[in-house]
Amino acid sequence: MKKYFTIAILIGLAIAFPFTTQAQTNPDKIALEQFSKNKKAGFLQKKVAALEFARQNDIPIFIEADGVFMELMFIDGDGQPQYYQTENSASAITIATNKVHPGGGYGFNLDGSGMTVNVWDGGAVRPTHQEFDNRVNQVDGVTITNYHATHVGGTLIASGVQPNSKGMAPAANLDAYDWNYDESEMATAAANGALVSNHSYGFTNGWGWAGSGWAWFGTPSISTQEDYMFGFYDTQAQDWDQIANDAPGYLIVKSAGNDRGDGPTGGAYPKDGPYDCIGNAGVAKNILTVAAVEDIPGGYTQPSDVLISNFSSWGPCDDGRIKPDISTNGVILYSCDDDSDSDYQSLSGTSMAAPSATGSLILLQQHYQDLNGSGNFMAAATLKALVIHTADEAGPNPGPDYMFGWGLMNTLAAAEKISEDQILNVIDELSLNNGETYSCTVKASGQAPLVVSLAWTDPPGTPVVAALDPIDPMIINELDIRITQGSNTYYPWKLNRDNPSAAATRNGENNVDNVEMVTIDNPIAGEEYTIIIDHDGTLTGGTQAFSIILSGITKDATEPPTAGFVGNPTTQSAGNSITFIDQSINFPSSWSWGFPGGTPSSSTNANPEITYGTPGTYTVELTVANAFGSNTETKIDYITITEAVIEYCPSQGNNSNYEWIGQVDLDDFSNPSGTSNYTDFTNLTVSLTAGQDVSVTLTPQFSGSAFSEYWRIWIDYNQDGDFEDVGEEVFSPTRSNVTVSGNFTVASDVSGTTRMRIAMKWNAIPTSCEAFSYGEVEDYTISFGSSGPPVADFNADVTTIL
Repeated sequence: MKKYFTIAILIGLAIAFPFTTQAQTNPDKIALEQFSKNKKAGFLQKKVAALEFARQNDIPIFIEADGVFMELMFIDGDGQPQYYQTENSASAITIATNKVHPGGGYGFNLDGSGMTVNVWDGGAVRPTHQEFDNRVNQVDGVTITNYHATHVGGTLIASGVQPNSKGMAPAANLDAYDWNYDESEMATAAANGALVSNHSYGFTNGWGWAGSGWAWFGTPSISTQEDYMFGFYDTQAQDWDQIANDAPGYLIVKSAGNDRGDGPTGGAYPKDGPYDCIGNAGVAKNILTVAAVEDIPGGYTQPSDVLISNFSSWGPCDDGRIKPDISTNGVILYSCDDDSDSDYQSLSGTSMAAPSATGSLILLQQHYQDLNGSGNFMAAATLKALVIHTADEAGPNPGPDYMFGWGLMNTLAAAEKISEDQILNVIDELSLNNGETYSCTVKASGQAPLVVSLAWTDPPGTPVVAALDPIDPMIINELDIRITQGSNTYYPWKLNRDNPSAAATRNGENNVDNVEMVTIDNPIAGEEYTIIIDHDGTLTGGTQAFSIILSGITKDATEPPTAGFVGNPTTQSAGNSITFIDQSINFPSSWSWGFPGGTPSSSTNANPEITYGTPGTYTVELTVANAFGSNTETKIDYITITEAVIEYCPSQGNNSNYEWIGQVDLDDFSNPSGTSNYTDFTNLTVSLTAGQDVSVTLTPQFSGSAFSEYWRIWIDYNQDGDFEDVGEEVFSPTRSNVTVSGNFTVASDVSGTTRMRIAMKWNAIPTSCEAFSYGEVEDYTISFGSSGPPVADFNADVTTIL
């Protein structure tokens, strides 16, 4: 057996009427401190009772099985034990966070320096791990480290000692807590100015794996078809909304859960999902709930690139609200482990997706502060609206859905929107008084859809009596947005809880969500559109702060434009495209680009995409004009094109805790290595010659028992970026649980440099492009030289001279 489980039982414990950012983000410290005290006392009482219940009924307090860690929290009113569980089942590229890092090629320099992320999880983060550089503060004093907490912490802030493990905010600080007393501690942190926090855990609902088999955690007296807690707005959702309402600058990020499809075949109750399987705090109104999608190694290009994972929980909420909110990569994320200071592992789950979002959010707050002054941050509603507004389309239909939420997070697009706000007011934080209507007129650019997003931090709702799928709306201050133009009225997107797979509509008001978006696909260039925001009923508190994000607008010029632009990126490999972004001021109405050496060589688009086929440096020129004049900017040798880069498919083991590649020997080349799922050794070069007979020795390493391993070596002889061509699998010994030896002969017609891949896989033959359960993959660089020193030889036409 390769998988083990244990049950451990341990006793113990802007546009008009501006509303300033500072006003929207100040926490209500008195309310938060009182909330914290109440929750601390309440949790302690329930925890003590739960421990006594566990002792009397001989049930486990802790369960750890197949990568999921559970801890008993309390006993509910029906006598049902309630457990917190972790939600497990090259994220920065998938959501374009890598493009805002230093050296990302897009003009940003965001790494989280000077910023702090908060995390609650199933134990302590290993603070001495080599990726953390003394940047982890275990605030609650917990000392027992946890693999899940350490992995999440790495996804948030790992510095990149192991490049594949680099976190979203690699220079940020981390304030860490275990999940006991989470609500009390969250309120205290929020009162002290916390900006974002990550919560990759949740209560066990529906079917859960209890260590040795499936157990159903539902309430049969309410429903035998579904755990009623899925989609139900309970007291935990209410509490998290209360914290957010009292701390409007604090955005809570939570994993959506991995319940979809859980349960045995032919069980006493139906399997969970596919729809309506997000529960508890995951359905809170004011937080950001994150779904998990498959990795996109080359980055997003179209909606079909985004594939939902086979475990990520889907909405809706019982009242029809859109959950999840956003999607990020949560499949096979490589990050820190807590076994040692240099240990790593790959995990999957919405637990991994949430910190991808959280770490990226702190970069956006860093960028906003850089542009707006020290201590100035976006309100949580603004940050949430920004991420939703700039998300890439995902799913089978336009608009939101209950699978991906509003789409795939795009950190680069969100950062660019913050930068755009310096030129054109596209991010605003405002307020609406009781009985008022807000309106403002904007002019469509005609270059893109006109999109306006509205979000607000809503007062907490009141849970209804326990029932299956109650439709009662949990919205308190119900704001509405619409856009008018002449006789046309455009409404926000909305979904139908009773037909969850149906496409979103936009034919009337949305009366349940506290995030709304109006999209006009083809606005008329230069036409004026009026944004109207009002409310239904009476506003609790007499006023409601709200945030709006805009795209696709422009303004009338009053003076000649000043040309400005950036290329993204400015260094690119031959054959790949570069997007040029107009940053001219004073509202140009026409653009004339020159790209000598590029394809095309000219453009009149505002933001053209250009390809260069030959390595070298290239000059770019932009002339912009409006009714008042024109201006030109020329950047000499602005673009650098390098030789085309060959990109190889990813491959790795998902678990190297039991076995890994210990040493590789090829003739006189030798490389010992430690435990890892994948190691990029392309900085090491193995020198071979055409036709050479190469001696091979491959040594496995085991943490305990020795297992039978299959080995393969591939060399990309024709340098086409794959290992699929005839003859490129060069070494294929029979399986063995000891060192294997043999040889192979290098192809006779090779030269230059290329890639070699070595895979060791337990119990099955590896292929060159796969992620497998147990083992490791290593990549190396191969350099082909001549077969030996030259041999002198010559002749002459005449050998005798008379």
